[in-house]
Amino acid sequence: MSTKKTSSDINSHLWGYLVPLGTNPRVLRIDFWRITPTCVLGRDPAAVQVILPGGHISGKHASITWNQELGKRSMILLSDTSSNGTWVNDEKVVYGEVYELVHGDQIIFGADAPVPDEDGLYDYRYTFHHVAVGTYQPKIDELYLKGDLLGQGTYGTVYKATERKTGQVVAVKSVEYHLKRPTGCTPVLGEIRALQRVRHHPHVIKILGSFPLLKKPLVFVVLEYMPGNLFDYMEQESHTRALWPEGPDVRGLPEEICREIMYQLCHAMGHMHKLGVTHRDLKPENILIGPVNGAPFIKVADFGLAKIEKNINQPTLMTSIVGSAVYVAPEVTDPRVPGYDHYSDSFSAGVIMFTMIILVEPWCEPRVPPGRPPLPKMRWKYLTTELMAPEGLDLLDHLVQPDPHKRVSLTGALTHRWMKAHTPMHITGAYGPSLD
Repeated sequence: MSTKKTSSDINSHLWGYLVPLGTNPRVLRIDFWRITPTCVLGRDPAAVQVILPGGHISGKHASITWNQELGKRSMILLSDTSSNGTWVNDEKVVYGEVYELVHGDQIIFGADAPVPDEDGLYDYRYTFHHVAVGTYQPKIDELYLKGDLLGQGTYGTVYKATERKTGQVVAVKSVEYHLKRPTGCTPVLGEIRALQRVRHHPHVIKILGSFPLLKKPLVFVVLEYMPGNLFDYMEQESHTRALWPEGPDVRGLPEEICREIMYQLCHAMGHMHKLGVTHRDLKPENILIGPVNGAPFIKVADFGLAKIEKNINQPTLMTSIVGSAVYVAPEVTDPRVPGYDHYSDSFSAGVIMFTMIILVEPWCEPRVPPGRPPLPKMRWKYLTTELMAPEGLDLLDHLVQPDPHKRVSLTGALTHRWMKAHTPMHITGAYGPSLD
């Protein structure tokens, strides 16, 4: 029996989306979320939800609004507030008036023909897809049988569940959200957006669907199920020593296991960073793990604190103080620093690598107040060539550099000689397109 998801399953959290008609892959699909019925598009980052760079685009160019109904009663209205105009099916929308969109409409923002530019980077021609007009949207209980509680945190509760039709085991996260937040976004909305953007990688947890409740601020997010996480994996090894029965008293995961996990993590994170997503909360608990053909297979999860660039061609510095004290990069919590970028994930990955090598927290003293400078010393004296080859220790040193300008990116880590000497335990073709 096939378990392949249909388009309506994958897009069940949307009321519509725009598919670019141009050829430049940097012009991304625009998704419209059911928990945000109005989306403003334009050039001004402070005034819009979707940024469209380019001189022919106004600060607040246009807005698209859903009436929050499903099926035949669903209606989508476009309003133009621009200087240069918006076209639907080659017809210019009258300024200040509304135009009802239907499935398959072709929309152009800012010009009635493709704008000559850098390989179509400012080609804002799209086809509109009306998701909410589709057939009856079933409730999550009709599709999934609720199982055991897997975990509970600040932003929601996670249950194990079984898809009634296929028997597939999944994880379901239920999250309450608040539309009126100072940041204009909610953790669950950010998590869904991040997962949708980076979904085409085997080492990133896949979102299988989402089910927002229209009458109350609650959304159910259906995710792949993985049986454990890296924290529990390391805890089990520290008690059983099944992977490394004999060796130094202070020893962690065997080098080849550590290198395989780091290879998968760096590949997944490099993919994410290329698409403008910074995780900002990398830690062993957020790296799910399970055995595949006897070898560890990880998936990066929990994107509730992730930052998603609205315009991946113009990345901006982040300023929010987020993350976990043991793993957060020093520049994230340093008030003297104007901002930070995706190199903060490199530092967190380095602390994770350090922990895998010795199976104890790598800091000689607690990082209190949580994560604030100055950094305590790390347990470098525990690290010997019996635990890790010199090349591996060299990569570790480049990952945990306090100065982000001296730190290696996670894409760059894959080119380090310790990584290049590695033969992946899983089929390399599964990693998708090159990160180059």
